[in-house]
Amino acid sequence: MLWQRVVTAMVGMPILIALIYAGGWVMLIGLGILSTIMVREMSEMMRQARRTFFPVPAMMFTWSFFLAIKIGWPLGLLVASLLMISAVITLWEADQQGLEGAVLTLWSALYLGWFFAFFLQIRDLAHGRFLAFGVIVVIWATDTVAYAVGRTWGRHKLTFRVSPGKTWEGSIAGTLAGVLSGLGLAQAGPFPDWQGMLLGFSISVAGQFGDLVESNLKRYFGVKDSGSLLPGHGGMLDRFDSALFALPLAYYLLGGLGIK
Repeated sequence: MLWQRVVTAMVGMPILIALIYAGGWVMLIGLGILSTIMVREMSEMMRQARRTFFPVPAMMFTWSFFLAIKIGWPLGLLVASLLMISAVITLWEADQQGLEGAVLTLWSALYLGWFFAFFLQIRDLAHGRFLAFGVIVVIWATDTVAYAVGRTWGRHKLTFRVSPGKTWEGSIAGTLAGVLSGLGLAQAGPFPDWQGMLLGFSISVAGQFGDLVESNLKRYFGVKDSGSLLPGHGGMLDRFDSALFALPLAYYLLGGLGIK
């Protein structure tokens, strides 16, 4: 229900805002805890779907991405190390389930660790605090407006097979909200209006795509929500699914536009 989503956002937003404001190790530890919760949710979904998964290595992998960003380790070396560790897991299990578990574990680490780690990279830019806030504002505006408009006026299904509840009306309204949010950020930030609108549009579309990817995952695993931690949202993964896809795109787009 919408009121549950609003109440949950009122509780969660100050925590995330505090992490962004603090930055540094405080933000790293906070994001590490969030990613650990999401790995646990992913593990539970896979357990229900009877899929092999190794949650402890997945958690270690996700934390390693945050540490790599903070300390300055080469990400290419880190990914190669994860591939080698996954190969060791496969050989250790020596069966089809071991191969499946290694692949799913590595994929989850990249999805929940590497993508989320771009949040730290955005925060470390010269105007990082403002830009990190801005990305979250665009994502939240998109999600909230898309949900409200879709529930109230939505008639045309966006993709019934993946997520029957999402509509074209909600998606278009959410994208417009993202563009307007980007414009508002440009008015207060260090970049022109057209760049703000481009950022808002790109982040909004990428976030909605990330939402659909996670919806498809839940359909594949046969669950309605990734968890029940957040009333009105489901699990932590349900709340940050949009950000996971939007953050990498936002980081590279900011760099491409010369916004630092």
